[in-house]
Amino acid sequence: MTEVKAPVDKRVPVIDAQNIVKTYKMGDIEVNALRGVSVRIFAGELASIMGPSGSGKTTLMNILGCLDQSTTGSYKLDGVDVDKLSDDQLASIRNRKIGFVFQSFNLLRRTPAIENVEQPLIYGGIGMRERRERSRAALESVGLGDRLKHHANELSGGQQQRVAIARAIVTRPSLILADEPTGNLDSKSGAEIMCLFQRLNEESGITVIFVTHDQRIASHTRRVISIADGQITGDVAVEDQILACPDPAVVRPMPVLEKAKR
Repeated sequence: MTEVKAPVDKRVPVIDAQNIVKTYKMGDIEVNALRGVSVRIFAGELASIMGPSGSGKTTLMNILGCLDQSTTGSYKLDGVDVDKLSDDQLASIRNRKIGFVFQSFNLLRRTPAIENVEQPLIYGGIGMRERRERSRAALESVGLGDRLKHHANELSGGQQQRVAIARAIVTRPSLILADEPTGNLDSKSGAEIMCLFQRLNEESGITVIFVTHDQRIASHTRRVISIADGQITGDVAVEDQILACPDPAVVRPMPVLEKAKR
C-alpha cells in the first residue's frame, strides 16, 4: 500500500513564535516567565491562550503584541522578524497591524467616544477628516453610532468595551489581542462583547486571540492553547464552540469594514 503524506501547509502564519524564553531579573534572582514557548497562528483564526494567574500568558501576549521582546527565541509577525526591529519600527507595527483590547478598557474617561477611537489614527499620522470618518464607522460597527460624543465616563461598562473594540479595529489591523475582555462586565454585556468578536472574525477576517483564565471565554473560540508555568501544555480544537450571537437571521448586519490583509 502506498503511503500518502499529508499536504504541507505553505501559508505564512500571522504569528510564528519559536522557542520563546523570557527571563526577568529581580535583584539577584532570575524569574523564568516563559520557558521555550512555540506557537503558530494563521490568518483568520479565532483562538485563546488560556492559563491561570502566573502561567506566563500575559508575558506571551506582550511579546506577541510587540510590547516586549523575548530573552531568546524567534518571533515573526506576518513573516517579519520582530526581534530585529527598532523601537520605532515596533511602534509602527503595533499601530498598523495589531489592535489591543484590555479588561480595564484603557479609555480617556473625560473624552468623547469618537476622540478615544481616533487616538491610534493620530499616532499613525492620519488626517483629521479621514480620522473622523473612520472612527465614526468603527463606532457604528459596534453599535454605538448614537454615542459618538458621549464621554467614556458617561457610558456603561459594556459600552466602554465597545469603544475599546472600535479603537482596536479603526486602524484595520490583521490581528486583535484581547486580554480578559469581559472580566469587568456582567454576563449579558459579556455575551454581547463575545458576539462582536465572533462577528469581526467571521465577517471581516480579523485574526482574534483571547488571553484568559476563563474556560467559558475560551469555549467561544475555535482553538485553545493552554499554558502553565511558562510552557505550552496543550493545543486543541474546540469541538463545541459557544456561539454568542443570536440567530443570524435577526442580527443587524455589521457595516462592512475593510477586510483584514492576509
